[in-house]
Amino acid sequence: MSDNGMDRIAESVRQAALLAMRNLLNRDELSVSAMEVLHTLSVEGPTRLTALSEAIHVSQPAMTQLIQRLERRDLVARVADPEDGRATIVDVTESARDLLRRLRSEDNEKLATLLATLPGSDQEALRLALYVAGPIIQRLNENAALLALATTGPAMSR
Repeated sequence: MSDNGMDRIAESVRQAALLAMRNLLNRDELSVSAMEVLHTLSVEGPTRLTALSEAIHVSQPAMTQLIQRLERRDLVARVADPEDGRATIVDVTESARDLLRRLRSEDNEKLATLLATLPGSDQEALRLALYVAGPIIQRLNENAALLALATTGPAMSR
C-alpha cells in the first residue's frame, strides 16, 4: 500500500478515535481502564485476576487496586475459583450491568444526535463503510492486544 493510502487510513483511524474520545469517553464515572475491565467481564464472564490483568495489559498489582476500587462501588465481586480454591475469579455485579446498559444507551443517544447532523446519503455511506470496516477494526484491536503481549510481555503497566 502506498504511503498516501496508509496515511489516509491512519488519519481516518485517528479521527474515529478522536470522535470516540470526545463523545463517548467523557465519563466522570469511570476511567478507561475501569470501563475496559467491566466490558471484558461482561463479555467474557467470570475471569481470574491474572488473566484479566493480561487481557487489558496492566500489572497484577495495578489490576488488584482497580478491582478493589470497583468492588467498593459494587461493580465487581470476587469469589474463590471453584476449580482452584487458592485462585480468585472476578465478575461484574448487577449494578455494573445496569451501569453498562445506561452508558451504552447514553452513547447511542449521543451518536444518534450526532449522526442526525449528516445528510441521509452520508449516513447510508457510513453505515455501509462500517459494515465492512467493523470486523476489520475488531481484528485490529485483537492484533494490537497480541502485539502488546509479544513486545512488552503480559501484564505490563499502562
